[in-house]
Amino acid sequence: MAIYQTSKQLTKFTISGLIAVAFDFGVYYGLSNLFGNSLQGEVAFGLIWNDIFKACGFLSGTVVTYNLNKFWTWRQSDKNQKRLYNFFILYAISFVLNILANKLALGQLHDNEVLLFYRQATGDMQEFFALKTDKLVAFVFATAISSIVNFVGQKIWVFNSKGSATIEADSE
Repeated sequence: MAIYQTSKQLTKFTISGLIAVAFDFGVYYGLSNLFGNSLQGEVAFGLIWNDIFKACGFLSGTVVTYNLNKFWTWRQSDKNQKRLYNFFILYAISFVLNILANKLALGQLHDNEVLLFYRQATGDMQEFFALKTDKLVAFVFATAISSIVNFVGQKIWVFNSKGSATIEADSE
């Protein structure tokens, strides 16, 4: 029964994580494409702007994942402030690991793009879509590292149901 429960939690955690990652990636990629070229190489608050954009994305995903995981994955109904405190400690650690992993991967990858073109009626080729593969691969690597830390930390530390009120019945 414990293996079934853990696999069910892992499935819900993964779905919640994918939704949170969509927020994270959307904010990170959007900010880096919107402002990245004009701020290339500039430093703010002792950080390169790309790190700040990654941080903004991660924080937006954190808000989404806390709510989805608390109420759906781990089925917690209490208003436990200690749980919230533990969650933010875990995500602070994960936050640092995520940004460092992203920075490490970006340092190792080349600045490549996947381009999608379309041909106009005049025969001219027009760029339709560009995706920087270095940012995508670095993002996936950083997300994988922090996801492992987050699942283990949430399961054994943050949302561990010992001594707290939980919703036992699965109403699905």
